[in-house]
Amino acid sequence: MNLRRKAVIMLGDINVDNIWPVPSIPQPGRDGLVDSVKIEIGGAILNSTIVLDRLGEQTTLLGCVGEDMWADYIRQALTKTHINLHGLQTTSAANTGLDFILVTPDGERTMFGYRGANKLLVPELIDASIFKEAGLMHISGYALLEPPQSNAVLRAVALAAERDIPVSIDTGLEPVMRIKSVFLEILPAMAICISGVAEVDHLLGARSSQEAAEKLVAVGVNLAAIKKGKDGSLLMRKDTSVYCPPFKVNSIDTTGAGDAYSAGILYGYQQGLSLAAVGMLASALGALATTVDGAGFALPGKEELVHFLKETQWPETENIEKIRTEISAHFN
Repeated sequence: MNLRRKAVIMLGDINVDNIWPVPSIPQPGRDGLVDSVKIEIGGAILNSTIVLDRLGEQTTLLGCVGEDMWADYIRQALTKTHINLHGLQTTSAANTGLDFILVTPDGERTMFGYRGANKLLVPELIDASIFKEAGLMHISGYALLEPPQSNAVLRAVALAAERDIPVSIDTGLEPVMRIKSVFLEILPAMAICISGVAEVDHLLGARSSQEAAEKLVAVGVNLAAIKKGKDGSLLMRKDTSVYCPPFKVNSIDTTGAGDAYSAGILYGYQQGLSLAAVGMLASALGALATTVDGAGFALPGKEELVHFLKETQWPETENIEKIRTEISAHFN
């Protein structure tokens, strides 16, 4: 497949999600019974990739799956997309990644993950040709947890640097807690960092979203996006910052909401939207994702987003009509 200029390389875990809606998390030793189970493709990086693809962005997956039925399931499912699988490696040494996700009635999720083949992405097998026409690369922080995948990330970052391709990272709390030194080494090379106050506090020391964003920009990040959950998010560049309040929605499942938010940041950055428009677009996609059951192909695309932006009350904030006009004009 010939990649258009501005293609986004998405590097991270590729999984199959098993989603179980439960009335509550059972006590240790007790049974948890469910009335239904939903199986779909997922993993943070794949969820974000699907949203980008549905918004019309060209994407290339860079990851590893096993030689099993789950890998076949993923490949078959992705035939309905325009996602380029040229960077997808296969291994017989481990099964494809699996996630078991318990979702309680309040929409919160508890996840048990098996990373499997994801960890076995081989640096030497990365095809440098996928970087020739790329305009951006995005990394999941979980890809830095273990070699050889972590070494593959470092090679991919080097290949991107050789071609002046900006790199983005979504840190994740667990990776930051486990491998702080790796993040401190790689952060200065990141054009975009999507994170939270807890993560930045552990890395650089920060007690607020404002301080967290300032610390990231100070180490060289061009665009810092600090997620605040139900309280919205804060975006900052060197000379400006903007608070993005949340959209009020009836949340039924938060699975994939952060991934949809990240896709919004990447899409807005790619399209050259203003900082405020990037943040509000990401907030809209994240909020919309919580109104559907599950992630993967259940996550919003352009049609759902346009309807949401027209029919949903926008939060009150400075210059909101100007922001709304910019975003709406982009999708008309």
